[in-house]
Amino acid sequence: MKLTALFCSLVFTLGAARANSLSGVADTHANTLNNLIRRLPALSLSYEDDLEKLSAIQEQLVLHELRMRGEGLPSHIGAAFSVHYSAILSALVDDRITEDYGRELLSIHRQLLDRTYDWIRKPEQLRDEDFGVEVVDNLNHFLSELQEKAAPLAEVPHSVRTPVINGYQAWVGELLAWGEYCCGLNPGELSGISHALAELERFEGYYKEDGVLANYERENLHGRFIKMTRKTIDILRR
Repeated sequence: MKLTALFCSLVFTLGAARANSLSGVADTHANTLNNLIRRLPALSLSYEDDLEKLSAIQEQLVLHELRMRGEGLPSHIGAAFSVHYSAILSALVDDRITEDYGRELLSIHRQLLDRTYDWIRKPEQLRDEDFGVEVVDNLNHFLSELQEKAAPLAEVPHSVRTPVINGYQAWVGELLAWGEYCCGLNPGELSGISHALAELERFEGYYKEDGVLANYERENLHGRFIKMTRKTIDILRR
């Protein structure tokens, strides 16, 4: 699944009313979740500093995603983690599962991943030989559960799909999961982003509750989305 286009649209939206966009950051992995800044709007007169900071954040998030996809694990285990991760993100972006269920699955994914990295770091003679098989079985189980619970895409009303917003929510969720120990965000900053994300999700749920997303509701939702994006970027580039 490619979210690059979603975040390019996000960046163009933010930059259109403020300044010309700058060609800058090279593309990251083709399937990356967080290719946020292929073109970075000039956020201030010191845009080169902004570019450096946001590019460094992007790189750290790329590394986070590679870990979430099982980088460095035996190939069959890493492949299982990558398939599971992609399936969750795809279902979230396509409005086929709820944000709460997506977060639950991502939490399970992280727990299994942490245990697997702990296992692989042990000397080979001390490893449980059955663990690798068990973790792949667990991933396949949760993948099957996801496939059963996720609505078929053909049954998701086109009128309520919001892939740009859903993709950004997934990106922010990963940012929050990563931010405490990697990018130095303090509890207040993390809380501020979490609160803004929860508010966006609340309005999204309210607007979609009747199965119809009116034009003014979609515009209002995107207005909140843009404000949240600006707030998040402002926090990240401090």
